[in-house]
Amino acid sequence: MRGEEVVIGSFSVSIKFLLDGSGPLWLSAVYGPNNPSIRKEFWVELSDLFGLTYPSWCVGGDFNELPVCKRLDRFLYSNEWSFPSLKAFKKFFLDGHQITGRLSWILIRSSGDQHLLGLRICGCNIIISKRALAVGGENLKEMVGKEKTISDEIANIDAIKQEGALSSDLAAQRAIRKGELEELILREEIHWKQKAKIKWVKEGDCNSKLFHKVANGRHNKNFIKLLENERGLVLDSSESITEEILLYFKKLYSCPPRESWRVEDRDKASGLDGFTIAVFQDYWDVIKEDLVRVFAEFHNSGIINQNTNASFIVLLPKKSQSKKISDFRPISPITCLYKIIAKFLSGRLRGVLQETIHSTQGAFVQGRQILDAVLIANEIVDEKKRSGEEGVVFKIDFEKAYDHVKWDFLDHVLEKKGFSPRWRSWMRGCLSSVSYAILVNKNAKGWVKAAKGLRQGDPLSPFLFTIVANVLSRMLLKTEERNFLEGFRVGRNRCRVSHLQFADDTILFASPREEEVQTLKSLLLVFGQISGLKVNLDKSNLFGINLDQNHLSRLALLLDCKASDWPILYLGLPLGGNPTACGFWDPVIERISRRLDGWQKAYLSFGGRITLLHSCLSHIPSYFLSLFKIPASVAAKIERRFGIGKIPLRNRALLGKWLWRFPRESTSLWHQVILSIYGTHSNGWDANTIVRCSHRCPWKAIAQGFQDFSKYTRFIVGDGERIRFWEDLWWGDQILKDQYPRLFRVVMDKNIPISSILGSSRPFSWNFNFRRNLTDSEIEDLERLMHSLDCMNLSTSTSDARSWSLCSSGLFTVKSFFTALSQMPDSSPFFPTKFVWKSQVPFKVKAFIWLVAHKKVNTNDLLQLRRPHKAISPDICKLCMEQGESADHLFLHCSVTLGLWHRLFQLAKMDWVPLKSISDMMFINYKGFGKSKRGVILWQNASIALIWVVWRERNARIFEDKARNAGNLWDSIHFLASLWAFCSAGLRAPP
Repeated sequence: MRGEEVVIGSFSVSIKFLLDGSGPLWLSAVYGPNNPSIRKEFWVELSDLFGLTYPSWCVGGDFNELPVCKRLDRFLYSNEWSFPSLKAFKKFFLDGHQITGRLSWILIRSSGDQHLLGLRICGCNIIISKRALAVGGENLKEMVGKEKTISDEIANIDAIKQEGALSSDLAAQRAIRKGELEELILREEIHWKQKAKIKWVKEGDCNSKLFHKVANGRHNKNFIKLLENERGLVLDSSESITEEILLYFKKLYSCPPRESWRVEDRDKASGLDGFTIAVFQDYWDVIKEDLVRVFAEFHNSGIINQNTNASFIVLLPKKSQSKKISDFRPISPITCLYKIIAKFLSGRLRGVLQETIHSTQGAFVQGRQILDAVLIANEIVDEKKRSGEEGVVFKIDFEKAYDHVKWDFLDHVLEKKGFSPRWRSWMRGCLSSVSYAILVNKNAKGWVKAAKGLRQGDPLSPFLFTIVANVLSRMLLKTEERNFLEGFRVGRNRCRVSHLQFADDTILFASPREEEVQTLKSLLLVFGQISGLKVNLDKSNLFGINLDQNHLSRLALLLDCKASDWPILYLGLPLGGNPTACGFWDPVIERISRRLDGWQKAYLSFGGRITLLHSCLSHIPSYFLSLFKIPASVAAKIERRFGIGKIPLRNRALLGKWLWRFPRESTSLWHQVILSIYGTHSNGWDANTIVRCSHRCPWKAIAQGFQDFSKYTRFIVGDGERIRFWEDLWWGDQILKDQYPRLFRVVMDKNIPISSILGSSRPFSWNFNFRRNLTDSEIEDLERLMHSLDCMNLSTSTSDARSWSLCSSGLFTVKSFFTALSQMPDSSPFFPTKFVWKSQVPFKVKAFIWLVAHKKVNTNDLLQLRRPHKAISPDICKLCMEQGESADHLFLHCSVTLGLWHRLFQLAKMDWVPLKSISDMMFINYKGFGKSKRGVILWQNASIALIWVVWRERNARIFEDKARNAGNLWDSIHFLASLWAFCSAGLRAPP
């Protein structure tokens, strides 16, 4: 290798080498400037060097991008920068003084999918992002080749061992090579986990083809090959695509000079810091002083260094065929230092939003949930339809809502809401220091200085946008007060609702009068002019209630939007539909099907499919089930087709959360709407459970679960003003009317509260107010009651409360309610979940037992129905050679299998009678090996090992024509059960 050319720049020295048999190689030594004002020139020089040295380039030195008082040298190289002599430097490094040092890569920390690698060179630690470099300095192809070489060497040594000629040197060599192989496998797994971001890599599918396809597929999906500009021209070259994207974002984020904030003494350096939160957490002792100083400077000046607030814009396609820039969603990764600052500010802002944001806004405000708006919208639309009154619903869409927010308007709103000048200066500092580099096909292009808009990805943006959107809500309310807008009035209290908001999702309710519709249009235009949030009329829709189509079309023409039909999709859920109709639930089934279509079975093991099923699919219906009652036929279809069990019970448990929230959120808008429509329950806590006959309103299904829900509620006595003495559960395990039925029959007021009987302080007044004199037996009951209450105290300073008896915290959880519903007598068990998924066996065995429990294994009776040409003829069991083969016969009633079960129960010293089906065996909690956790694990392992061995024996006899006797089968069962138990976490602790 010889040097051919030297290029000397302002910040670098580059040498071109020629290697025999290879192309030119470039090596650059750099030293970045400490002065931030000229650092941009340094990066421009590096960019020029990249064009000069392409494709084989290695650059190293002190970039001075991180201003710390330590040596922080970095070496980066392109994939093409490789040559044979590199192999000599895999483990050792020589500097200019011929000093040999150790070079090693280690995994420092794993947080989610982000991995950090530490590089130690001559005693100097460097921490960089794993995604910036190849794993261990090697590409994947080299790694796989090494794995094969080492595996072959280990196999050769094992062959020598089988012949009995293994020496101690070979044994030591095998141990070393095995360690190297394990390290390579771990590094390959880390590589694919980082690149593919598949969380279920831990389940063992890390080497499947799916990981390779998904990892590279995501890159292909995000790669922009074609782009259509505003004139309709299709751009296909990299240069034209880059130019169009830069022009688009410069136009998007630019404002006239009078609208931009001017902040003096601004640094000009740009770029992301490349760190994660893990660095700040793990090295807090090193950087805490600097970080506190940064916070102090920001607190005093309100200025953020432009380095800190620079970010990339990453374009993610919204749909499969994305041609226009508007078809891409811009996401802005921000620096870790700014994220910490913004997290602190957003945490403080979150605490006060509830006091200043109107109840019609449901996003990013503590205590409010996305389903609240969907419930309100469905209830008032159904109430309007049922009453026969006319009305219109206007669903509007804001055009690039976050990107168009005007900063001066936001500052004005903050001032009017009473935020201090210092807080407003902090907000201006966070916004005005933003600059963007656009990532076009993973290459950073140009810089755009923002003059308006909020970044998606900034922790502050959701809260600041909520404050801006709340102005529209206040404008609508003011218009209502002046009777220019009517909105919808519903219920006995004539509760008025004119609009609902969830971030930028806004829906308006109005009368069909043209004057009111014109008022809405004018109000939206004014709001758009002052805030920057303009309505995209092409994506906005108008819907009529009890209104003829001609009238609706005239109103839509007035608004310049489209007139559409019911039902509609609002916040991902149907609005105006009929939950009892099967077609209402088609989106749920379609969504699950789409997820399944995206998984290619050819590249997934069965265990991987089960993992994805439980981690992804089971959560898809939950959003629907949290508000609507699912028909039995649809639930059965989902259970049968996708294997998601106990759908009706999940539905009832999720709906129960509304019953828990109702008395606790008395000031919320959804509580007021439900209270106005249905009234109050006789207990004074809940909404009336006697609802109208409409099947479209969600609350009817929610109210139907009150009887089951109320069984698990208890009342905690405070001042006794709200708890009913006789009919609420507050003393003992039964309500007092059931404990003392004779006394309850003779009281005049059966709903009387505790405070009215006992009084507010001791001694108790005992104002029972019986309607007649008591008999002797009733007097005895009264004496017992008074004696039992003698130790009870009232607290006039504390209000009464309701508690959930199934949780020690006293707070409702869906899981506890679901468990209680599953244990009810009328709720037949659907699946032996604990036996299958809680067992301590390999995952592929769990997946097989899951099939056995569902009777989906390919026994001969199923093959006769599914694939008759593959079924065994004649239909006999290959183990006993007698009866036809089915799951229950093969795993329970076959004479061979039955003998194995007998031996297992004899070992456990238990008498038993064979049950009807193998699934029944899984439901029974046998205690043959003890009631402890260890005993349960041993029994489960032994039972599952028996089923597994029987299935493998059946397959061996059919496909390999091999058979073992009962003794050998029992030995296999004993071995597997012992092995699984030894490896299980439950048996590692001492008994």
